[in-house]
Amino acid sequence: MKKFTNKICGVLLLLLLTAGLTACNGENGGMDRNINLPTANQPSDTTATPPTTQTTDPTPQPPTEQTASHQHTLAELSATIEAAGEFWNGWWHRTGIFTWEHIDDSMSNFQPFDENVAPAHHPVSRGFSRLLPSSGFTRFYEIDDYLLQFYTQSWVDRGQFAEPLVSAEFMGEEVQRFGWTNAFEPYDGNLYIFTWNESQPRPDWQTATHTLIEQEGNRAVVETVVQTSFYGFEGGGIMPTITYRFTFIDGRIDSAYGRWHETYSSQDYHVQQGYYARFDDSRLFIYRVEDVNLASFDAILYIYHSWLGASDVQGDDMLIGATRQIYNVSLMQIERVFDDFWDRYGYSSPNEGIFITEFLRAGEGIVIRDFVSMGTLPWSAITFTTAPGERHFFAINHDNSDSPNRFMLLDITGEMLAG
Repeated sequence: MKKFTNKICGVLLLLLLTAGLTACNGENGGMDRNINLPTANQPSDTTATPPTTQTTDPTPQPPTEQTASHQHTLAELSATIEAAGEFWNGWWHRTGIFTWEHIDDSMSNFQPFDENVAPAHHPVSRGFSRLLPSSGFTRFYEIDDYLLQFYTQSWVDRGQFAEPLVSAEFMGEEVQRFGWTNAFEPYDGNLYIFTWNESQPRPDWQTATHTLIEQEGNRAVVETVVQTSFYGFEGGGIMPTITYRFTFIDGRIDSAYGRWHETYSSQDYHVQQGYYARFDDSRLFIYRVEDVNLASFDAILYIYHSWLGASDVQGDDMLIGATRQIYNVSLMQIERVFDDFWDRYGYSSPNEGIFITEFLRAGEGIVIRDFVSMGTLPWSAITFTTAPGERHFFAINHDNSDSPNRFMLLDITGEMLAG
């Protein structure tokens, strides 16, 4: 009889243990999908969660320590903001994993209504180029997984595959500066990246300052102020700033919005209109002619930007000068090409260009009339020497934005290809 009683107790004990394990497994069955997060590699067995103290409480309440563990420091939140921002800057500027060597733009369709080039519904007819597997991305969902480092699953599920929206007021109307299109699209088994974005000032995340506005439980709000700059330029004058408002859930961005701020005053307006680029210990500058007083220059040389030939296109007049004397100054036509020998992109010149002057002194200027850009990539450059054998090349282009800096200078000396 004693042995029979012991067997019954053993069976009852086994049933109780089985029911307890089943209840624990039921609690873990609805875990959300987390990718590229520190918790992603944790085992999913029942020994990991929940703590044993909660299983004895029919209505467990999270302890204070557990709520605190969901809060992140301002340094951690700031690092996420800047890392996400650098990702989008890399996409915008074609740097890092998005350099042109990882992009096939051979099908770029500049005639979207000519289906002999590409179907109108194809991504290349809407400003996209194919992103090659050498970038590290081959499928659309891989972008999804990558962005989960910075953004919540909710953000990604809403289809926000573009950077946070930045808006500004222009001539009394609200306009969008960033975040206006999807950056990536899948099509026919391939991944495409948007490449028709125009050059304009972008957030310089090294200048960012972050303020924790509020934090409660796993939710936090951070305000970020960041200066803007042109990629590759030192620039001059006072550049616009952007004020962002980021809302975080569990340390990842769940929503974000930016506001563009121009800074005008009677003192700095003239400085803002110009753009500067450094060479050696000096500066090359460029202005719209209507923004400067030509009478303040010691001498002005005039040339025409005549490569378009007979054209009805009305260009702009610009002024170029330097803060020190430069020599053998020419205006040249350039084109972006791929160098098979060096296995990289660069610039070459199809002709000798237009010789302007043997020397240009500080205080003198060159006015180029009827300058016309042909798109995002520059196709004109100013070249000069500062000493025998020391030649500099600066690409000239419109900045293609609503910024007062209508023209920009890009130092392409290191990118000029021989021949």
